[in-house]
Amino acid sequence: MKKAIHTRQSQRSFDGRELSVADEKKILDYICDKTKLVGPFGTRITIHYIETSGQSMEKISTYGVVKNAPGYLVTVCKNDAKGMIDCGYVMEKLILFLEISGIGTCWLGGTYKRNQLNVPVGEGEIIPIISPVGYVANKRALSDKIVRGLAGSNKRKAFDELFFMNDFKHPIQDPELMNRLEHVQIAPSASNKQPWRIVMDDSNTAHLFLERTPNYGYGKLPYDIQMVDMGIAISHYEIAKGEVEFVEEKPEMKLLSEFSEFVVSMK
Repeated sequence: MKKAIHTRQSQRSFDGRELSVADEKKILDYICDKTKLVGPFGTRITIHYIETSGQSMEKISTYGVVKNAPGYLVTVCKNDAKGMIDCGYVMEKLILFLEISGIGTCWLGGTYKRNQLNVPVGEGEIIPIISPVGYVANKRALSDKIVRGLAGSNKRKAFDELFFMNDFKHPIQDPELMNRLEHVQIAPSASNKQPWRIVMDDSNTAHLFLERTPNYGYGKLPYDIQMVDMGIAISHYEIAKGEVEFVEEKPEMKLLSEFSEFVVSMK
């Protein structure tokens, strides 16, 4: 999984081949395994696998930027902050599993038509994220290259902008901690905004905060997309460390910033 964090890229150009029986079974087995579908806050995420069966979904997803995907993953979960965090956490674990399996994916959050996705959605639930799945084309479509360029997909904020020691003023200098947190630094996020901030303390506890991007997503989409990003960051930290205990109690006030929202601590 650590290797997959480094190798995985968003893929929007597929070769059109149907998934093999074996690869389709991998997906179905995974999304039917209840132990893999619950996030750190206890929300159960439902994930549907939809085959396109020759029917175009290009008008549903990213205005036609996704090309020739033979199938889609569709998430359904409770529409609250903890549900969004758990959705990001669960979905990223699946996406990394598919990377290991040689199956391409792409996080799609705000640019698709939810009302055209024929999956059951309960009261208080929403479809926050979908992803195409398939075998990657040998050459990216021009529209794919344009989207990657506009999103700055290969760029990341500097390490010292994201991660701190004991408060928001001191950088991390421990090589082991830096290596662990680099797995979070390269995590995907909506429009590559990277809204996570982590403050480590002397007890080796990581305190995760959300620093919202001004005028982005929150209040404009029907759900909190940057909380999904928090779930992705949590999954990467857990994979890098190996095992964590999640604690919701707020840390000492000295760790708080006027720009940030506390999310969770990870021991």
